Amino acid sequence: MRTGADRSAELLEVFRLRSEERLRKECTHEVAAAHDAAPLGPHDDRTQRVLRALRSLRVSGKHIIFSEGPDGPWRVSKIALGMPGNLLLTEQSFGDYEDAMRYIFTARAATLQQN
Repeated sequence: MRTGADRSAELLEVFRLRSEERLRKECTHEVAAAHDAAPLGPHDDRTQRVLRALRSLRVSGKHIIFSEGPDGPWRVSKIALGMPGNLLLTEQSFGDYEDAMRYIFTARAATLQQN
């Protein structure tokens, strides 16, 4: 027998799938170019909407920036729940924070397109 919780979970999944599909359509080359030009902003409405949505995706597997010191270098890591520290450090290292942000945007957008 279906319960109210079952229906709520089903609706939440439908909402998630529709939101991700809309985000895939909005994540255009123009948005990527706008982010590449100014990773720290300010951004136009569409770019800001896409960035906010990419930041709110599931935590597990998300690419993040990890600072090795107060002023860098910055390394790309992936959140891996269950790993020591819940981080999986990659070999990608950047001396410039904005370059790390560009890489993260590209990685998150690629992950979104694969799903």
